[in-house]
Amino acid sequence: MESMEKIKIGIFVLFVVIISFSLMFMYIEGWTLLQAIYFSVATISTVGYGDFYPTSELGQLLTILFIVFGVSTGLYTLGAFAESFIGGYFKRYNRRIKMKKRIEMLENHYIVCGYGRIGRVVIDRLRESGLDYVAIDNNSEILQAEFEKDPNFNYIVGDATHDEYLIDAQIDRAKALISTVSTDSDNVYITLSSKRLNPKLYVVSKADEQVAMDKLLIAGADKVVSPYMIGGLRVAELAMKPGILDFVSTFMSIAKYEYDEDLEIRKILIGKNSKIRGKTLTESQIRYNSGVTIIGIKKENDLLVNPGPEIILEYNDQIYAFGTGEQLDVLESMV
Repeated sequence: MESMEKIKIGIFVLFVVIISFSLMFMYIEGWTLLQAIYFSVATISTVGYGDFYPTSELGQLLTILFIVFGVSTGLYTLGAFAESFIGGYFKRYNRRIKMKKRIEMLENHYIVCGYGRIGRVVIDRLRESGLDYVAIDNNSEILQAEFEKDPNFNYIVGDATHDEYLIDAQIDRAKALISTVSTDSDNVYITLSSKRLNPKLYVVSKADEQVAMDKLLIAGADKVVSPYMIGGLRVAELAMKPGILDFVSTFMSIAKYEYDEDLEIRKILIGKNSKIRGKTLTESQIRYNSGVTIIGIKKENDLLVNPGPEIILEYNDQIYAFGTGEQLDVLESMV
């Protein structure tokens, strides 16, 4: 039984006991209702002022029964209160200690600065992908409410423009930082701070204004995203090419919900020791070994769309591949 249910039952039973015995004391001792309730409350609380007490034997016997039932009910209710408030406090405290230890052990995780509308979407996506993350935000109520729903939710209450909170989020061991705070100036500051603390960190930042996009790139952001620009382009594409986008969306949905296949497009970088380095697309046998479709290859400043089989794969080339998550994982192991 939940603690609140125990408290409700205890209060109800305590009320019934006090009223019932008070009415009996009125009848036996000839007291008024107020005097009877006063005596009952003083007795059950173990205060016992002594200004009212039963004089008849029946009243004294009734008092004994009242003490047994009343004090027992009072202790039960008090215990329920203690379990709810004291026990609940220590439970939340232990969960926060465990969360802090989890954060201290994180590696190759994602730091999300700002838990607003965009930050929530980002963390939901990270959760779905099974990736570790830490959310940093000033609003403790929102973070704690999310923590109550999900004990595995990792968060730090604080201003992400201050280095101490980034350090607490283990920025030196993080894989990437995503800045989605409300103002462009704060996103620029967070980008500068994070790159100073970890120059190798991959930083993606949100920008509301066009001028902020250039400033964020200068500050060190690897990628800058403008939600308004992306949203506007999406609306325009839906208006101009509804059939194409509907087909892609429908195709992805069918794969997900009817065949349980997560289709995606992934960018994969060819390293120095890659097995396919120096080979053509035909020689690499990417399609045969992994099943993915290569839709593009970026070579320095050139982007080859739908590359031919004679294209040679070289160090630092970026492959854009389309397929299921499992197929893409195979391709990454090959590369």
